Amino acid sequence: MSAFILHHYWPSPFAHKVRIALNMIGAPWTSVEIPRVPPKPLLMPMTAGYRRTPVMQVGADIHCDTQNIARALGEAGYEDKLFPDSGRGQVMALSNWVDQALIELAIRTVITTSIGTAPPEFIKDRGDLYFGPNWNEARLKADLPAVILQMSAQLDHAEAALSGKNFLRGDVPSWADVGLAFLAWLLRGRWDGGAALLARYPAIERVEAALATNASDHDPTITAEDALAIAREAAPASPTGMHHPASELAVGQKVVIRHKAQSSDPDIIGRLRYLDLTRVSIDHESAETGPVAVHLPVAGYSITAG
Repeated sequence: MSAFILHHYWPSPFAHKVRIALNMIGAPWTSVEIPRVPPKPLLMPMTAGYRRTPVMQVGADIHCDTQNIARALGEAGYEDKLFPDSGRGQVMALSNWVDQALIELAIRTVITTSIGTAPPEFIKDRGDLYFGPNWNEARLKADLPAVILQMSAQLDHAEAALSGKNFLRGDVPSWADVGLAFLAWLLRGRWDGGAALLARYPAIERVEAALATNASDHDPTITAEDALAIAREAAPASPTGMHHPASELAVGQKVVIRHKAQSSDPDIIGRLRYLDLTRVSIDHESAETGPVAVHLPVAGYSITAG
């Protein structure tokens, strides 16, 4: 069984992003299927309250958020394949741009056009998660034409960035290209207008064709109970310490981590284990798992004393 245990469900867009990356770097992984919507009673005891998909488990180290999962994969021996030419900073900056400039618009488009066809409880859950407490279906539908115009403009920038190159940084794909491939896969598969829109951007389609297929091969599936037992029998192997000169927080201090956006995400609470410029880690313990370390990126989250 692989050391990389991916907690996901197969239709999850962001889990597919990680699956594309795992396929690109040739990393074996083990699958644990989780529910689409809360409650997630066999996952959240492991994550200190983090509810989004996917989560990657390595023993008793629990990695949340796709950007942090990419860093964890790099640290596990796949740095050159995810961030070639010692380019982690540039690749992460490009990846963040894809997430913020394009993925957010694509998610809004997909959810809006799914109203009336997807289960109402799913639309309600994702609306609360992505759009905050005061969203409504009528406003989403009214805003959709403007959202598509914004997305088209950003796609044009991405297409221009690929001019004369196979991938965003040259001939070799990186984590940033995984984001573009995932974006195209999402639009094509979840929105009736996706294929027609993408046809205007042949370079993005080439990245999609190169990376977004064959992203489902994995080691045997295990149960969520098996994954909890693996965490319980292991111990966190990640480092401890403070490596952020601008923070007054201290190792061992209770902290509360919140998603920066208005959303229905619960607080993530634990004792500070580690903090550097891009990652925060907390110690967490539950009856189901015993002691675990939960890791998130600093970017995109508010980290305050509890």
